[in-house]
Amino acid sequence: MKKRFVIALLLSSVVSSSVFANVDYSFDIFSLDPLHKEYFADKGRADLSVNYLHFSEGFPDIVLQDTSDGRIKVWDISDYMESNDVMMQYKLGETISLFRNTFRFDSWISPISFDLSAQALLQSFYTAGFDNSLGYDGIYFYGGTMRVANVFSMRIGYHHYCSHYGDDIFKAINSDSSFTDFNYGYKYIRMNAFVIGLSLEPTSWARVYGELNYIPENVSTIRPLMFAPGWFNLNNSNYDEDYNARIVNVGVEFNFPIFKNLGNTTIGYDLHMYEEGKIVYEEIDGYNPSFESDEPWELEHNIKIAQQVNDTTSFEISWHKGRSPINSFYFMDTTYLSFGVRFNPSNTITLIDTDK
Repeated sequence: MKKRFVIALLLSSVVSSSVFANVDYSFDIFSLDPLHKEYFADKGRADLSVNYLHFSEGFPDIVLQDTSDGRIKVWDISDYMESNDVMMQYKLGETISLFRNTFRFDSWISPISFDLSAQALLQSFYTAGFDNSLGYDGIYFYGGTMRVANVFSMRIGYHHYCSHYGDDIFKAINSDSSFTDFNYGYKYIRMNAFVIGLSLEPTSWARVYGELNYIPENVSTIRPLMFAPGWFNLNNSNYDEDYNARIVNVGVEFNFPIFKNLGNTTIGYDLHMYEEGKIVYEEIDGYNPSFESDEPWELEHNIKIAQQVNDTTSFEISWHKGRSPINSFYFMDTTYLSFGVRFNPSNTITLIDTDK
């Protein structure tokens, strides 16, 4: 028995030494170049940017009010708005990689990297005069990411939405004495939903990805409650057992140097699918929302084109059809064009790199 154990130990030592003898290792304490990159055309992408949004449909002009009896009231605030087709968007966001471990060796799966990841975004929306806030959203992710062979990457962890009305909306609300028991409206909140995302880059110029965002049974808060699965809100007794308020997004990206004196040109398409589309609630006044199992998932389309002008700056144009860019107005079907500039720093602090 001892002889077999010694032989097995020797064999494992030989195999281990042959596999890891030529392995290079690096350890990055901090990096702004994430293993699992942000989804380029996602309207909720974490980045540093300023955007001008011109609406052809769905500029915020109504507010939903939740009442103590669980019904919804619809209030028209169009007479109080300074604009009806233009808003500015300011995004303060970034994805941070922490404690990244990278192994490089002679194999097709090299390099292999994994880390802890944190992503945060605070986006604010203003009227064309830049002086009154329409709303702001807080979005973040925390978890782990990994990347294999510079081709496949994934992230897994927890995701958070939290939305708020801005000054301009509150002015409209306060100017109408018929508003009662407002309770800050129907804010859109998904606290700590579970996320798993996968990405594949078969070439240096193409990428496809998909991500699932769903509500675990220990989730702390969902708003509005009508979006919650039946097990979360006992009043939703007519909800199908398979309904779990899932959000699925898929997309494709292409980037290549069209202009030799500039950086890459990137084209992307992102499709968001919301299972919350099965909740029927639009154009109602004083009625309970209803769950319709035959209703399709709600779809959101985003097409974006960006031209890099240097290592850290890009000009972007996008077309959006789907939910409002302000999550508090999730109930509005919007269409708009967006023009903006994005800043993309990519610093990395490396502590160990045996390949150097």
